[in-house]
Amino acid sequence: MTDSELMRSGDGSVESSEGWVARLLSPELIEYSSGCAACLVNVSYSPAQRARQIYATESTSELFPRLREHLRSAAPLFDGRYVVV
Repeated sequence: MTDSELMRSGDGSVESSEGWVARLLSPELIEYSSGCAACLVNVSYSPAQRARQIYATESTSELFPRLREHLRSAAPLFDGRYVVV
């Protein structure tokens, strides 16, 4: 994990002191942004786990090298139960 501080915004977004933001756009979609770059991450509901699953794979792009780690640290701050798969 990172040593960054995470803060939840009034709109439910999670912001990091490192400059990245994870924003819930809808129950099925998260926008992750870091600096000037952004990407969309799919989310689905798993009745078996009673949780929303965030589909974050390790990015080979230099733009998002820590995407999975960042979303894993942000997940507990979202409303509801989210897990990174």
